[in-house]
Amino acid sequence: MRLSRVILTGFVWLCALLTMAQSQDINDYVQTRLHDLRGTVRQQTANQRELEKINRDFANSYRIKQMTARYKEPSKMRLESKVGVVNVVYIINGDHKHVSAGPIRNTDDISNAPGKRQSLMDFGILTPSFMRLVNAKFLRTDSEGGVRYPVFELTWANSDDTSKHVVWMDGKTRTIFKRQWYNQQGKLMATFFYKNAAEAAPGIWVPTRVEVYNAEGKLGGITTYTDLRVNEGLPDSLFQF
Repeated sequence: MRLSRVILTGFVWLCALLTMAQSQDINDYVQTRLHDLRGTVRQQTANQRELEKINRDFANSYRIKQMTARYKEPSKMRLESKVGVVNVVYIINGDHKHVSAGPIRNTDDISNAPGKRQSLMDFGILTPSFMRLVNAKFLRTDSEGGVRYPVFELTWANSDDTSKHVVWMDGKTRTIFKRQWYNQQGKLMATFFYKNAAEAAPGIWVPTRVEVYNAEGKLGGITTYTDLRVNEGLPDSLFQF
């Protein structure tokens, strides 16, 4: 009798897992337990020629070989790096973006430019605050490498920006497996693959390797994330400027 209960429990768990993997509700993939995140970002490979086919600004971001990233809900991001002897700090806080490089400081209102927001989607994670900025539509389920991935289209809500992202979601880790970025003319700009997801805390998974390919399918860059820490209680002062 006990064995029967074990088998039944296992069957129910397996069914629940398979149901999650096939869910057509984007909210099932949002990382609601993640409140803040810290880690080290390293550019392992950067082919400037192929990256510039995506766009020049995107290519230039790969010239910074290492940075410290901090994120806090809702919609707060801080990236720090050093270029030569100059400290560079990039902050997103709600509707504002701030960049400082030594004595040079610049702050922009990005409330009408959602495409300029750095978010954890770039790291392969969907957060509650990010999902409030987009409309999501289930497209289909694709099979890659024997795994089935629900595919969603993300467009900016309440904005004239018509760029979009198409994401393939991993039901096991609730992270993005693959993302395609399209500009406002509907042209494919880049494809990202998020790999080697690690469980940074119970139930919270973070990809640790990102590969980006241009529209020609040529590898542009590889980024890795290490020293990951989640839910440390990062202070709001880190994101002030």
